[in-house]
Parts: sequence; structure tokens; C-alpha cells
Amino acid sequence: MKRAFWKTLIAWKQAPERKPLLVQGVRQVGKTWILREFGRTEFADCVFLDFAEDKTLRGLFAPDLQPKRILTDLSVYLNRDISLDRTLVVFDEVQLCPEALTTLKYFCETYPTAWICASGSLLGLGLSEQNFPVGKVQREWLRPMSFFEFIEALGEKALRDALSTAAVAMTELSPAIHAKAFGLFKEYLITGGMPEPVQRYATLRDTRVAAFQAVRSIQRELIDSYLDDIAKHAGSLKAVRIAAVLNSIPAQLARETTGVRKFLFKDVVSGRSTYDVLEGPIEWLVRAGLIHRVPICRTIQQPLAACAEPNAFMLYLGDTGLLGAMLHLDPAVIHRYDFGQFKGFMAENAVLNELLCAGRGPLFTWRGTTAEIEFLLSSDDRIIPIEVKAGLNTKAKSMQTYRSAHKPEKAILFSGLGANQLDRGLLHAPLYLAGAIIP
Repeated sequence: MKRAFWKTLIAWKQAPERKPLLVQGVRQVGKTWILREFGRTEFADCVFLDFAEDKTLRGLFAPDLQPKRILTDLSVYLNRDISLDRTLVVFDEVQLCPEALTTLKYFCETYPTAWICASGSLLGLGLSEQNFPVGKVQREWLRPMSFFEFIEALGEKALRDALSTAAVAMTELSPAIHAKAFGLFKEYLITGGMPEPVQRYATLRDTRVAAFQAVRSIQRELIDSYLDDIAKHAGSLKAVRIAAVLNSIPAQLARETTGVRKFLFKDVVSGRSTYDVLEGPIEWLVRAGLIHRVPICRTIQQPLAACAEPNAFMLYLGDTGLLGAMLHLDPAVIHRYDFGQFKGFMAENAVLNELLCAGRGPLFTWRGTTAEIEFLLSSDDRIIPIEVKAGLNTKAKSMQTYRSAHKPEKAILFSGLGANQLDRGLLHAPLYLAGAIIP
């Protein structure tokens, strides 16, 4: 399956000098696959060191952290020459060998033109007290597949190209094209962007019910594996709180509320549940890539980070498919788009993930006295408000309130409609174009 992250890898390869590349991402997001494929197709040779598969490798980094000595020992151990002017060297599952992670600093200083990559699950990577090579690596996120990557995986490249062109040119889509794209978007809400569920769905799609069942089964396995990793890496007491936060997010997103929406600390864990208690677990999940935190702003000025309230924010999951699985939402119900007001939070989470996959951010949210805007994006010294409507009703009272008060140069409204046009500074666009719209 093609990934947009490939462009990041090519740009890193072609730079005249480069820091070691650290590919971050959650378990089973595709890090190992894409680096193996990168080494196979783009280099004359690839040395792939998997610290999970070969535990003996860890001992090669124990004596010292000198790159020349390490390369010599690796050549002897692997019985092969390692020529850095033609070889990609990959440290996979590097969180299992803290010394290998630390030595990236010395590879950066000693071999500034070498192609050295490291990857591993963020559940544990960089979260311990090990000597992280700050400033000596290029850190990049591999996120779950975007909607465009999803439809290409289903063989819909022509549709992807047409949607991309429409997003750039801001041309309205024909009813037939919109219907097809929105139908696929509903399928994407079910599968999410984790590669294995997407691949299984693509294989079984002709038998839709079996495909949905297989997707949910894989997603439940993924959720269990994340909870197992939390218990393994975080320690018993902290793990209980981290798991409690993670498990509370879907229900909080789906909660019906007439007040100001934000993540509520009350009752997340038994006993006293406050921001002070949950700040560490929330940060752990954010750094692990499992959740996204969107701070709440009540005043609007640059920089937005200075306006954010420290203990008021929304929390979203890193993958929409996992969100549905954790809520036990029947895929058939999602596919019919027939789950009432609750489809709003699914649309919000999907738009957020699309924006992050496209490299947009950081993102904030705005709360007024009687209005709210889902996302605020800072772009070229402009603050762009983004409102999300899951259905066909585009009467955006909150957007009107915001625009009247803050006079943004540009604003975006994503909805279930196929309209894709700019109307007096407000861009109307379908939900599935969230990652392709250029602010």
C-alpha cells in the first residue's frame, strides 16, 4: 500500500547532509514495512537490525557508543561489508536497545552524510530516563493511513486524483463523484487507517459483512496490544491511570452535553480524579501517539499556545476505526450513517486525523459564551477557524459568531455536502477533503 510518508523518506535521502532519521508511530502503523521497502527499492544495500528478533544485537552496543567500533562489530557479526556511501542502516524496535538509540547522536556527529534510520513503537520509546539524542535526530511521525491513502489501497487511484484536483482548484464535485467518495468515507470511518485492518478490508470487501467483522476483530486485538504495552512500559500504578484515561475518551466524545465540551477528569479513575492526577497519564498517551490533545482557547491572538488554558482541552483518538471499536459501534450502523447526533464526534475525530496526516498543526479549539469552533489552525500568521458538520445542515451559527467577532481572512466549513467552493471568505468543503485542502 502506498504511503504519503514515502515523500518524507525520499527528501531525507536526497539531502546533502542529514541527521539520523527517527520514525515515530504506534505499534503496527507500518514503520517496519515502509523502512524495509525503502531500503529494498532506494538503496544498493540495506542493513536491517531488528532488536526484537535478534536479542544478541543489543550486546554489540554495550562496550561503548563509538560508531566506528559498532560498524566493525556489526560487519563481523553479520559477515557482510557495510559501506555507508551506498547502504541504508535501520535500527528497528530501537526502544528495546536504549544504547542504540543514544548512539544516534554519535552517528550524527561522525557520519553526517550516512543514511541511518531508527524506528520503534512510541510505547516506551523516548519515554524512559534513557539518554535521548535531543537535537541529533530528525524525528518524523508515521501516522495511520489518511482517507486518500485508504481509497488508493482499494484501487481507487482515479478517484483520489480527481478529489485532489478538486481540492486544489476549489471546484465543485458532481453528485455522482460525491456520492461515491462519501460512501468510501463511511467505509473509512469503520476501518480507520491502521494498515492491517485496511488490508484485510480490501481483500474481503466483496463480502461486506465478513469484511467488517474481520476489521473489528483486528481492531480489538490492536486495542488489547496497546493496553498490554501500557502495562509493560508504564509501571503498575501509572498503567492503571493511563488505561483509564484511554478507555474514557470514546465515551466522553460520544457523551451528549449541553454545556461546554471538554475532557472531564471526574470519575476517570476511582477516588480523587483531578488534572494533577491525570496530567502524567494524558501526556504519556499523547507522546505515545495514541491520542491527540486539542487545547481550548477562549481568546484569539497569536501565538495561540499562549491563549490555551492549561487544564481545558479535548482528547481524541489517533485512529477513527479504533474509536468505533472501543465504543462497540456496529459497522453496519456507521455505514448507514445512522447513529444520530453521535456521528458528529466521529466526523470531528476523522477531520482532526486528516489534518494531522497532512502535516497541519498544532491545532486548537475555540469556546465562546454560546458558540464553539472545533479547530483553529495557525497558518502563515493567520488563524483559520475550521467547523465540522457531520450531516447536510450547514447553518453554522458558531462560525458566524466567530467570524463576526474575529474577522478571519479565511474560514473552512467541512460537512456531508459535496459543495467545494469559496463564499465570501468561507470555504465549504466535504469532510473527506479535510487533508487535501490547502489553508
